[in-house]
Amino acid sequence: METSKTRIARHHLIGLGFWQAWQMVVLCTEVIVTPEADQQGLTLAIILATTVGYLVIMAASRFTDLVLKSRAAIPMAAASMSGGTFILMLASAIPDPSLSIVALAVALIAVSYGNAALLFMWGELWSTLATGRVGRHLYLSYAFAFIPFFLCYFLPYPAGGVLCCLFPIASCVILVSCASEPRRKPSSTPFALDRTLAAKAICFIILLSIIWGSTQHIVPQLFSSNETSEFIALSMLVAGVALGAFALSLMLSSPESETAALYRPIVPCMAIGMTTFFLFPGSWSFIGNGLLTIGIYCLDMLIMLASTDIAFRARIASPLAFGIALVSSRIGTFLGSFAVYMLPLPLVEAAPFDRTFITVAMLSLAILVIAGMIVFTQADLQSLYVSPYSPEASEPPAHDTSTTTQRCQIVAEAAGLTARETEVLELLVRGRTVQGLCEELSIAQGTAKHHVSNIYRKLGVGDRRSVFDIVERAKPSNE
Repeated sequence: METSKTRIARHHLIGLGFWQAWQMVVLCTEVIVTPEADQQGLTLAIILATTVGYLVIMAASRFTDLVLKSRAAIPMAAASMSGGTFILMLASAIPDPSLSIVALAVALIAVSYGNAALLFMWGELWSTLATGRVGRHLYLSYAFAFIPFFLCYFLPYPAGGVLCCLFPIASCVILVSCASEPRRKPSSTPFALDRTLAAKAICFIILLSIIWGSTQHIVPQLFSSNETSEFIALSMLVAGVALGAFALSLMLSSPESETAALYRPIVPCMAIGMTTFFLFPGSWSFIGNGLLTIGIYCLDMLIMLASTDIAFRARIASPLAFGIALVSSRIGTFLGSFAVYMLPLPLVEAAPFDRTFITVAMLSLAILVIAGMIVFTQADLQSLYVSPYSPEASEPPAHDTSTTTQRCQIVAEAAGLTARETEVLELLVRGRTVQGLCEELSIAQGTAKHHVSNIYRKLGVGDRRSVFDIVERAKPSNE
């Protein structure tokens, strides 16, 4: 029975991968949007429509539970997204221009609703799970997404498009099965969101997304249609292999802070990717584009993980925090894409040797580095997760003689830890590693990681150092 539950849990970890594969196929290939259509214009329309969908779902969820929590919400999202994708695939093939525009409008409305509703329902789930569990949901799903992506890419038209239409259904089926995932109780540990840091995070997201959107809309104007398709495939191959290796390394190393692990590759990958993309404009530039893809996908995962986690800790409605982060990202992507779309054609045709184009590229690189070094650093990310045990957050008084066990018990009662989690907490504070927990408690490594992840979530922290700080500040009420 236990083996069965483990198998189901592992199966859950790739559920979002089908949603992500849909994004990759629709926005990065000609499987759905055919070459005969204005592909860049349609891609912009899809980005804008999905962004509007996020805003609508975010707003509607504040007034009614029907959007995300009714029994019909998941099947409606699946039908809307799949049906809209199918209509979108057919719209460009309709000979009558007016009828084609009507079909396109219907498709965009259906896709925007289904896409947003499905993603927000995944976000609702993640806001109730342990941080480590959500991290595995994300990086394994993103790594897995490249498999269905390449299946669609290599299948002949329209088979690849039809397969893509089934991805939302697959993601929804897995989401339904995730009802068995163990949920966390709200923590009683105080947490106040630092709005200044949150604003800096939003600026960081927008800046990086602008750079991503602009580079991706430069590509179709540098190559012919066939060359662009091959370029995207090679870029995705580089990104898929690297992201798979990254996900494997996280699974094996089990980082203390999933958010920090996802933040680290973002700026380096995007900076090296942009440099490679512009320095080697010929056949090797796909490597740079692949690195850019890794960076932006890590940013997406960080957005989803951090926004749902902070919503849980600060007791903010998950759709609100999740929606603000997602909309910031999509607005940045749209602005960058639209800016390049509106560039004078001679400037783009001259790329990458035109001086003005090189200036724009170097300016983007400078903005990227500044964003990572000044706007929102890893230290800012860690500060965003600081959750003081008490409003004073002061050092313990000199006369405090309570023992480590007493301090751990105080913290455990305040945060609602289980008896087993309290036991693990005390061992963590006494310096035990995950392997040490396994040996001392005679439990599997996966179980130990699960307990540690639950403790982090309930205490409102992202690393072991913060756990030590909370326990250190804890004191009996009579002192």
